[in-house]
Amino acid sequence: MSQENKALSRRSFLRLAGLALGGVALGACAPKVIKETVIVEKPVEKVVKETVEVEKQVEVTKVVEKKVEVTKVVEKAGPKEVRIARCGWLESEMPFDLAIATYNNLPERKDDNVQIILDPAGKSATDPVLAQMMAAGEKIPWNAHACFTPFLETVGGISLDTIQPFDPFLETSHYPEAAKRVKSDMIGSVVADNSYQGKLVTIPTNVDVVCFMYRKDYLEAVGANPPATMDEVLAIAIDVQKKLAKDKIFGFAPTPAVTWRYPAALHQAYSPPEKLFTPDGLLNILDDGWLAAMEITKKFIDAGTVPQGWETWGYPENWKQGKVAMALNQHSMGTWGGMIWGYDKLAMMPTPVGNPELKKSGTMFWSTSIPLFKAAPYPQETTDFLVWLVDPENEMWNRGAFKAGKMVGFKSAYSKYIDPNDVTQNWALGVLPLLEAATPPPPTKWYITEHQKIVPKMIEFLKGQKPAKQAMQEAWDEIQAEIAKDKK
Repeated sequence: MSQENKALSRRSFLRLAGLALGGVALGACAPKVIKETVIVEKPVEKVVKETVEVEKQVEVTKVVEKKVEVTKVVEKAGPKEVRIARCGWLESEMPFDLAIATYNNLPERKDDNVQIILDPAGKSATDPVLAQMMAAGEKIPWNAHACFTPFLETVGGISLDTIQPFDPFLETSHYPEAAKRVKSDMIGSVVADNSYQGKLVTIPTNVDVVCFMYRKDYLEAVGANPPATMDEVLAIAIDVQKKLAKDKIFGFAPTPAVTWRYPAALHQAYSPPEKLFTPDGLLNILDDGWLAAMEITKKFIDAGTVPQGWETWGYPENWKQGKVAMALNQHSMGTWGGMIWGYDKLAMMPTPVGNPELKKSGTMFWSTSIPLFKAAPYPQETTDFLVWLVDPENEMWNRGAFKAGKMVGFKSAYSKYIDPNDVTQNWALGVLPLLEAATPPPPTKWYITEHQKIVPKMIEFLKGQKPAKQAMQEAWDEIQAEIAKDKK
């Protein structure tokens, strides 16, 4: 390379120097641009931070809403108040309140939180108001009613669509072994009384049986043995009336004012089971046995062996006061008398036969039972309580029933809880065969109508105003007229 090429000309030097100075000038301007950019970016960062905070507030609000929902679920898991409509006389005669208090304090109640409550404001299964509430879809607070007479009320409850069978709830009971005993140990006649079309629609808490009862001391006073026939009853009653007149003791006390407590029961001392009812399930009041029962009753009245007031329900007071030697009535009437003037003077037995062709009499009986409401809020819990209550292994309930002068519907209870040597209990052993042989009325909604038509006509006959057959034919015609009205 030549010396001229290595050296810069004055012009080239000045050009390069100018470029260098321009670069310095441009470099001096750069920091100012960067500061402006930072100022712009900082507000952007603040906006981003505020947006994040708003999103977090929305998420917190959603969490609070979920906590409120959980609180509602906890409230629903509170005590289950299983309400049963109260029955005043049942609590006064049976240890019902004690049983409920015991059940509510069982260890398992801490787990299921069930509490049985007797509600005095409850409705019965045959109450039209209850039926209207159910039909309207209204929630009802009651699960059952503690005072239900199946032969009088079952068809009514079925017609109103207020009750349902227990069978499916027995299968799933919290007390499975007790549920099996309830079904297998129930006496056959009691099963029939509490069933409808093959299903168990009520559970019996106790049973009343119409039986023949007498005062041992009064019969001994006239030298009489326990009667074997109704004719013997009449003869003893006349004898008592004569020999114990100074003590104002009556020989016999019929109660025609209540169809199921006397006429229907005495009918079974004269006719076999197949003649007791018509094909439609009505009382066979034109049957010769029914008419014969009316005739023997009139003989007692005509002989003057019957206390005044026989046309009404007044005589039981005479029995409890110890002024009647013999009677045919519900067994509990006998036991209540025994409680007053001494069980050692009391005897109860099957009704003496009126028809010599019969080997033994049947009788009328009825259960006091509990139905399960169709709209029950707690059907399973209600069933579980009733299973525990009437279980033949429940000594408190069964022994308490016998001590109260009542009977139960389960056979094994009689061998477990009755001392044959205890006069306050052994009466039940004499009545049990009668219960086992009894024929319950077929389910019908007409029993009360029959009662209302039969009693006035029977009293007319007993007062000598018309023959028995005419009286019952008139009653029968009136019953048929009521049935015809219902069909229109």
